Amino acid sequence: MYNFKILLIFIFTTFLTSCMDSNQSKSYKKSGILKSNYNLVWEENFTNEILDANKWNIEIRDPGWVNNELQAYTNEAKNLSISNNNLVIKTIKEKYKNADYTSGRINTQGKSNWQYGRFEIRAKVPKTKGVWPAIWLLSESISDEGWPKCGEIDIMEHINNEDIVYGTIHSEQYNHMTDTQIGGNIEIKDLDSKFHTFGLEWNQDALVWFIDDKIYHRVNKRDHFKSGWPFDKNYFLIINQAIGGFWPGDPDEDFSSSEFIIDWIKIYQ
Repeated sequence: MYNFKILLIFIFTTFLTSCMDSNQSKSYKKSGILKSNYNLVWEENFTNEILDANKWNIEIRDPGWVNNELQAYTNEAKNLSISNNNLVIKTIKEKYKNADYTSGRINTQGKSNWQYGRFEIRAKVPKTKGVWPAIWLLSESISDEGWPKCGEIDIMEHINNEDIVYGTIHSEQYNHMTDTQIGGNIEIKDLDSKFHTFGLEWNQDALVWFIDDKIYHRVNKRDHFKSGWPFDKNYFLIINQAIGGFWPGDPDEDFSSSEFIIDWIKIYQ
């Protein structure tokens, strides 16, 4: 009887371990739009008390640095914090050096970059006049080529209190400086009350944007680029929340703060 019990325990343990391994394996694989057999290559679940410096750079910038934006980007905990395994990027109306607003901006430049893949970011987006949260990719070649020649892929942008998110590309030929950027958008009603998964798939021939696995925009190389396609390089990830600037305009006078909350990030190739 004792040996029989030992055998039952062994069989149950083996079965349980097999199920756990199978579920873990499934979580590291993904069937996508442009490719059926993606594998997870990078993820961030914000399980530490502070941002992982091996993964992230915190940018410190003065107001007006780009796009006539109003905020100073800081490395202070009030602007960048982790709470309940969520990254909270908080824009605050306050006097800070020569700025009237502060916020946070992080990137993976020089630490992690990707050529092609499937990008998924689960986030809750604020809907506040003047606020401009964004999740985007920029080529590591920017220091050599400059913008927009280096290329930019905006996975998700949102402005003001709209129920719309935008997905866009910028290149030397197509960019917002000449009002020729190529983009699409989708209406989502509960951006600020519910988490959504914002996504991009990208290969040598196309880029596809989706939200909660619903495709809303696609750019095919053959349709727009005879030459000058910059999207065969290594790109790094940027997440930020701007305020003011040429696109959203100024916030209301009674603005006090807004939070852009990131739950997790998964990147597959």
